[in-house]
Amino acid sequence: MAGAGLSALWRSLTGGASERSLAPVRALPIEPTHYQCLGLPEDCTLAEVEIAWHQIRPGLLPARAPGARPALPLPGQEDAHAEQTRSDACRLAHAVLTDPDRRAVYDAWLAHERALMQPPPSGWMGWLAGR
Repeated sequence: MAGAGLSALWRSLTGGASERSLAPVRALPIEPTHYQCLGLPEDCTLAEVEIAWHQIRPGLLPARAPGARPALPLPGQEDAHAEQTRSDACRLAHAVLTDPDRRAVYDAWLAHERALMQPPPSGWMGWLAGR
């Protein structure tokens, strides 16, 4: 009986949980957000973004040349690689948050991703949401 073998395999992989009891696992793709990179609240103004950028900018590493591939960190240079990645993330955050069109798209995407991370409602509302 092939079905019994698959059922046993499923139980061994899931620890006996049924398929319905397992919630889909999604990695959170939004941490840190552009706002967190600059240390700002999400309802900040353009002036606050510029102030935060001018406070952070002196501590950033120089930008990579356009089209340059990031080098893999050599042993003992992981900190420099992490600092370059943080600098690149801060530059991207500034570019997105200072452009109203890009910021609107980013905010909509952020809200959508957060909504997907919410657990489904329970009871009859959850039943309706699953239909």
